[in-house]
Amino acid sequence: MRRAGLIRHVRALSRCAALLLVLVATAAEAALLFLCGRLRTQGEGARWLHRWCPRILACIGVEGRVRGPIPGATAASGVQFEAIVANHLSYLDILLLSASLPSVFVAKDEVSRWPLIGWLTTRSGAVYVYRGGRHETYPLVNARMARAFRSGVPVVFFPEGTTTNGTEVLPFRRGLFRSVLRDGVTVRTAAIRYELVVGDGDVAQDVCWCGDAVLVPHLYRLLGFERVRATVTFGAAACGADRFELSEDARECVMELAGHAAEACV
Repeated sequence: MRRAGLIRHVRALSRCAALLLVLVATAAEAALLFLCGRLRTQGEGARWLHRWCPRILACIGVEGRVRGPIPGATAASGVQFEAIVANHLSYLDILLLSASLPSVFVAKDEVSRWPLIGWLTTRSGAVYVYRGGRHETYPLVNARMARAFRSGVPVVFFPEGTTTNGTEVLPFRRGLFRSVLRDGVTVRTAAIRYELVVGDGDVAQDVCWCGDAVLVPHLYRLLGFERVRATVTFGAAACGADRFELSEDARECVMELAGHAAEACV
C-alpha cells in the first residue's frame, strides 16, 4: 500500500510538471496569436482551445472518447446555429467537450476565476453569466448569447447550473433556453461519463467534482490515477414550443443518453 501511494504521488508530480509545460506553451501561443491579430473572435478562440485540449487531457491522464453524431457541421457554415446542453460532473467537462469539437462555452461568472479552466475559457471567448436570473441581466445575456450563436461554432451550456457526482441529472434551469428560442437555435444534447480504467478510487469522489470539494487537492488526487476514461455521447435535438417544454425534453434526452453511455462503458 505504501509503495502504491508513493507511485501515485510520483505520477501526480510528474503530470503536474508536464501540465505546467503545456500551459506555458499554450499561453505563449495565445500571446503570439493575439499580437498577430488573431484570437479576436469567439470562433478563433474556440478553435484554438480545441487544438490544445487533447494535449491538456493527456497530461492529466484522461483518455477521451466520442460517441454519436458530432454537432456543428451546419453551425460552421454560418447558416444554421446550434447549442449543446449536457450534464455537468467536473471541471474536466469543458476540456472534454472542447477536445471533441470547437465550442463556445456559457458558464457562471465564478468559472472565470477558476485556476486553469477560467484562463482557458476566457481566452476562448466564453460567455459568463451571473447567478440569480435578475430581470435586468436578461438583455445583456441575450445579446451575448446571440453573438455566441453567430460565432460559427456550437455554443455549450450546462443547464443543471452546478456539478453532480453523476448519480442523477438535476432539473434543468430554464433561463438560457429563453435565448435559444429567441434566436431560433437548434438544441443538441450530450451526456458525459467518467471511468477509472486502472485504480481503486471512486469516480463520484475522485473524478467528479461537486459539493464542497476543493479544486487544487482534488486535481492533485486525480493526477495520481493511472488512467481515466471520459466518454461524451452526442444525441438528438431537443424539442419544445417554449422554454419549459424545451428544457424538460432536453433533460429527458440527456438522462437517456447518460444511461446509454453507462451501458456502453460496462
